[in-house]
Amino acid sequence: MKIIPSRRQLLALAAVKLLALGAAFALPAGSFSFIPATYAAPAAESGFEAALREFDAARADEKRVDAAIAALRGLPADPQRQPLQAASLGSALTLQGKAAWMPWNKMKFTEQGLDQIDAALAMLKPEHATVVVRGVPVSLQTRLVAAATFVAVPDGLFHRRADGRKQLAAMRADPQLAAAPAAFRAEVEAAEARLAESTK
Repeated sequence: MKIIPSRRQLLALAAVKLLALGAAFALPAGSFSFIPATYAAPAAESGFEAALREFDAARADEKRVDAAIAALRGLPADPQRQPLQAASLGSALTLQGKAAWMPWNKMKFTEQGLDQIDAALAMLKPEHATVVVRGVPVSLQTRLVAAATFVAVPDGLFHRRADGRKQLAAMRADPQLAAAPAAFRAEVEAAEARLAESTK
């Protein structure tokens, strides 16, 4: 008689694998910022800028994750910046999954975050290439947040490495990348290096 494991057992097994991967399930930490921290945001962008700074902080300190999620969710609707907001929120949710104690919460939050990033990418339209936040087009920033997160989560569980590669290729094909600040281009290169390392 074949024994079919329950959903709870499957989640627990997946969580064990997730814990075993440990450091692989993380975005690069430290002073890392997807976008130049030295960019001076206009007053009209101060709320959005503050939320992005909370996200940057959460990537270096898991104790800041809840604050980042609250800040990103609390932003008013803004179609011009919504893809970046949604991608950042999704990435923050994957960090919440990493920090969660219970195995099923690790899976739940991470999957919610990845779904949120998929939605963010689906929002991108040609006009988002002309909307600039912190000196970088929203389209490029959204793709970088997505790519870095897809590459960071364990591919054996979430199967997002190919999606990360696709977004990195899209950025390389975008002529606006060459004009982006050096710090931003360096983060693209860092994500590419992480992708290359993950395939070894």
